[in-house]
Order: sequence, then structure tokens, then C-alpha cells
Amino acid sequence: MDARRVDCAARRDQNRGMAGSSVLRCFDVRLGVALMLACAVAPTLAQTQPAPPAAPAPDPCAASAGAPAVIESVTGLGEIRLADGRLGRLADLDLGIDAVSAGRWNEHVAAIRQALLGLAVKVEETPGPPDRWGRRVLRISPAEGSGAPIHRLLVQSGLARVQPLEEQDACAAALLPVEALARTQGLGLWREPAARVVSVGETAAIRALTGRFAIVEGQILSVGTRPRRIYLNFGRDFSRDFTATLSPRTARLLEKTGIAPSSLRGKTVRVRGMVAARRAPAIEITGAGQIEIVR
Repeated sequence: MDARRVDCAARRDQNRGMAGSSVLRCFDVRLGVALMLACAVAPTLAQTQPAPPAAPAPDPCAASAGAPAVIESVTGLGEIRLADGRLGRLADLDLGIDAVSAGRWNEHVAAIRQALLGLAVKVEETPGPPDRWGRRVLRISPAEGSGAPIHRLLVQSGLARVQPLEEQDACAAALLPVEALARTQGLGLWREPAARVVSVGETAAIRALTGRFAIVEGQILSVGTRPRRIYLNFGRDFSRDFTATLSPRTARLLEKTGIAPSSLRGKTVRVRGMVAARRAPAIEITGAGQIEIVR
């Protein structure tokens, strides 16, 4: 073969190889740039993706367990009778039997019946035996899981007041703002003079509530500590002025919620519970849900 032809063929092959190498180098560069851009943009895209919605916190007033049942009737005292024969009262609630006037009590119970009768529910019994009337303490929610627990339904309609009495402070705390709104709107039992929040200065009115559930509001002037009892004094005349008392055990419960009894001096608070007749009218605090700091 002619040497010149061989040389030309070799040069063509060399040029082709160089062209191919240039294409590969160009491709490598473009691929590298694309990867760099992808790495830079990926975190931004990840940051702009909406976070999945958080699961709603369980309602502390809802029945967390328990067999399904049907509310068969509501007694003249506002007790709940289930179709399986169980009789109960609702935990953490006062239906206002001492606050609603006698002439309006039947109307009040009728409103409770209208709200509850025939409902398919899930029922949880709080620990402990039935009381001497055979009533169990119940927490009730709609059986299908949708809708407000019965406690919230009654409180927001003004058909019940929050009465924590150590049964479940978390539920009471959740219901207090609901109760405040119903009270402001004058719904249900909040139209009754006997249901109103009583000022600590109304000593005669507080004494008249002896043996009944009441909500009393005022400023704590002093805190007295004894080995077995702590006194939240709302006045200076201990034989006349209203006071709230608690045991050292209850004081420890309060401290777990961030309320130290010794820090309450000068605070305006709202106390709820049964009024007892001692030297002066008093309410015994047995759980953190019985006292609200107003300011």
C-alpha cells in the first residue's frame, strides 16, 4: 500500500479518536455540572415540602377504653343509666342540682336528656367501687370516635360545671376554658344566680352555700403552713373570712403542675369545691384542678 495513504488513514483515525475524546470530556463536564446542580437544589426542594400534619392530641376527657353501650335514660337527679343496667355519674362534672332553681330543674334535666338519650357510646369507668347508691364514675365518648366527649358537650352548653375533685385533673384543665365561655355567654345553668362565681368578700353568700358546690374568687392575702394543713387565707379575720385548705400531699400535687402554695400570696385565684362550715367557710382542695390562677 502507498505509504502516503497509510499515513493519511492513520491521521484520520487519530483525529477521530481526539474528536471522540472531546465529546466524552464535554459529556463528563455536563454530567458533573448537572449533578452539582441537583445536589444544590435537592435540599431546597426538601425544605419546601410541607411537613405531614401532626396527629391530634387525645382529648383527656374522652373514654380511653371500655365496651360500647347505649344511654338508656337520665334520672331526675341527672344520673346516667346505660342499657346494660349500669348507673353512673359523669366524672369531673357538677350538673348544677344545687345551683339551678327548683322551678327550672326539670327543664334543665330535660335538656340533658335531649343531648344524651339513645346515644351509642364508649364508656370508661374510673377506678374504685360504686358509691352507696350504686353509681359508678363514668367517662363517656361517642362510640364511633367522632364528635366531642359527653363532658365537653355538656360543659360548652352550660348544662354542667367543672367539678374536678381529684378524678382527672387533665380533663378539668381542658374544660375550664370551655366553661368560661359558656359562663360569659350566660348559657344553661349560668343564668342562675346561685351558679355565679362568688367573691370572697361576700361572706354571707358563701356561708349560704355550705354543703353545696361553689366557685369562689379573690386574692390570697396570706399562706399559713402547719404540719398537717396549709391554709390559703383570703381575709385577715380567720374566724369569719373565707379560706381554702389543703394537705401536704395535695401541695406536692400542686407543685408538680408548677404551683407552689407559698407562691400564691398576693395572687387572685378561683377555687371550686364543696363549701364546709368551720370557724369560717372553707373549701378543701384535693387536686390541682380545683384552683385557677386568675392573675
